[in-house]
Amino acid sequence: MSVMQENVARKRILSFVDEGSFVELFETVTSRSTDMTIRDYQDASDGVVTGYGLMNGRLVFLYSQNPDVLNGSLGEMHCKKIVELYAQALKMGAPIIALLDSSGMRLQEGVDALTGFGEVLSAVNEASGLIPMYSVIYGNCGGGLSLIPALSDFSYMVDKKGRLFVNSPNAIDENYQDKLDTADGKFKALYSGIVDDCLGEEEIVDRIRRLLEILPANNTEGIYTDMCKDDLNRLVEGMDSSNYEAKALISNISDGYEFVETKTQYAPEMITGFIRLNAMTVGVLANKEDSDRLTVEGLSKGTDFIRFCDAYDIPLLVVADTCGFETTVAAEKSMGRQMAAFMSALCEADIPKVTLLPHKAYGSAYLMMNSKSVGADFVYAWPDVEMGILPAKQAAEILFAKEDAAVRNEKMAAYEESHNHVNAFAKRAQVDRVIAPEATRKYLVSAFDLLYTKYACVQDKKHSLR
Repeated sequence: MSVMQENVARKRILSFVDEGSFVELFETVTSRSTDMTIRDYQDASDGVVTGYGLMNGRLVFLYSQNPDVLNGSLGEMHCKKIVELYAQALKMGAPIIALLDSSGMRLQEGVDALTGFGEVLSAVNEASGLIPMYSVIYGNCGGGLSLIPALSDFSYMVDKKGRLFVNSPNAIDENYQDKLDTADGKFKALYSGIVDDCLGEEEIVDRIRRLLEILPANNTEGIYTDMCKDDLNRLVEGMDSSNYEAKALISNISDGYEFVETKTQYAPEMITGFIRLNAMTVGVLANKEDSDRLTVEGLSKGTDFIRFCDAYDIPLLVVADTCGFETTVAAEKSMGRQMAAFMSALCEADIPKVTLLPHKAYGSAYLMMNSKSVGADFVYAWPDVEMGILPAKQAAEILFAKEDAAVRNEKMAAYEESHNHVNAFAKRAQVDRVIAPEATRKYLVSAFDLLYTKYACVQDKKHSLR
């Protein structure tokens, strides 16, 4: 192995794995190319280090591209090593971590490089939904290589170093890097929906370790990853509909108050992440308390999250707090299709699905957030939740537009009681139980424990709406 490779690619891998646990695979592989420009090039490992190790005692497979060997470019044997590593990871049912830093495909190897990279993309796609896949972008990751983080379940970029792009900023008409750096990590975390976060190297290692601890290693492992050391009947103190905060609630109901959030920068109005309830890993999808409209980006984020949970049989908790949809021209261009994709993912997911209504739930937006009528297994509501087709004031203004203000106010109060009160939904079996806010944790623990053996017969279909 070259000295440079030891200092870069292997060093990055060693920052992830437990000390002394890394075993390198295919370390003597070299390029077969006889192109005149690299005829004398024979670097051991051919620009990528591959192998396996332990992270907090859990098996993971890793590969790390070396920018000091032909700029980390992908050649025939470079790609073959990566493909073989995905095959090994699938056999063992273990997550895979890609440490990316490459200028792209190796021009000197032409057809062989192009074919090899196609096989890499096929291997990544095959692993999707079977083993969790993580990507970390240390340097350049452009063109077709950007598909790897896009196909991964969780992707991170090293702050001020990572560059992710399909087209370089300077190749985009009327744009240039100094004006708007579309390849920058912070830009991608905010706008792409691909990057979970842009952080320092040590912070990224810590994030991935936390995810590995709480998530199943594959789609058959199961969702009990630890022993519960928290009180199952612990009360959630100091919160009701009037001072509800989504992240505070999520942390309070979780074992040990731990909430592992994903995609923290992208579409913050839709919160996604993982908690434990009685040591069971549960995915959480929640509307942020000060964002009462569903957005295109938020629905896209939610769709991907639901599909991930369904693939790995992770139960889903939906904390619904919404009044409608984003009202902009830009949203109208794609809102309909994104609503359809979200509903498709939610309705087709056969995992345990529980909904909590803590604050507001109005109209079609409420229905989409895992209401009873679209397939929730259990729906719990706090006593003061506001819900209905429309707020009572708006409903009265439409229904009794010709009446004077005094009559409308009287009708509004009656409408509130008969149509918008939580008891009206409970009487129609759309809410399973109205619960005190402080009792939220114990009811959710009980619900997911009961649903652990849920079996749903899902109709086979060739494909679903995307």
